[in-house]
Amino acid sequence: MASQPRPPTGPERTGGPLRLESGQFFGSARLSCSAPGIRVTHSLAAGPPDSVVTHTHADLHFILVSGGRYVSEAGPCPDEGPVLVYNPPGTTHRDHFERGRGSFFSISLAPEYLQSTLAEVPEAPPERLRQEVQHTLARAIAACCARTADPLTLDALCLELLATVTAGFEPAPRAAPRWLGRALELLHDRYAAPLSMADIARAVGVHPVHLARTFRRHFRCTPAAFAQYRRLEQAARLLARSAEPLAEVAQACGFGDQSHLTRAFTRGFGVPPGTYRALAGEVRRLQIDKTPPERFGRVSAAAAHSRLWARGRR
Repeated sequence: MASQPRPPTGPERTGGPLRLESGQFFGSARLSCSAPGIRVTHSLAAGPPDSVVTHTHADLHFILVSGGRYVSEAGPCPDEGPVLVYNPPGTTHRDHFERGRGSFFSISLAPEYLQSTLAEVPEAPPERLRQEVQHTLARAIAACCARTADPLTLDALCLELLATVTAGFEPAPRAAPRWLGRALELLHDRYAAPLSMADIARAVGVHPVHLARTFRRHFRCTPAAFAQYRRLEQAARLLARSAEPLAEVAQACGFGDQSHLTRAFTRGFGVPPGTYRALAGEVRRLQIDKTPPERFGRVSAAAAHSRLWARGRR
């Protein structure tokens, strides 16, 4: 990418091109977030262009340029506008910034992650990606570096981005398949569990990429967003009906800690959890609107219908 290899675990020479292991890039890392098999990093490049030597990447990764003019063997990059590059595992190149200065997000998918999500890694060459949906997904993944990212959120977004460069996957069906109801029921009941997309896909018998694409098509959100909504819904219920400390509410609802709960709750409800509890406690007749937000109305209704259908079979 650009500037000097990132310390402390420097790349290794094996007699050929410099080999960069999963998650290694030229440049100094400033922000990062991760999930099992996934690492997203924002890095700055500040060295002369010739400091970037020919190198080989062990992992499949995407590069989202956030500043500077990028030179890539995947194809010419525009002087202005977004630049997003896909590089498959084993890519050997000398991609760099024209004047040595720039910034970029790297989205790295480790070999073990690909093995658990793909039957085989696509043999597509490096490519500059131009579709709007690809850039939207890459920006959403990059934004996870600026906040506490739910691993399931990163997992789902990366699978959707991966699907845009992977041939051979059937399009999401127009009618909601029966297995989607089972996935909803799983997310509804196990919202506090550390589920991965592979876990959910395995439980309902479909491919993780197909799950990610079908879920978004029918419900206009990711499985992670619905799980987060369910965590917030349960937290609001506990805050209104119990005196449990906020730390215990956070743990019971699947949040990492009390601060994670506070940030997510404030974003979702507009007030901190302590204020919400005080309002519910001081005004017993307070009528709290339990109607799901518009973006979750469809998925919540589908989850309720799926649970009723499942109970009817028992």
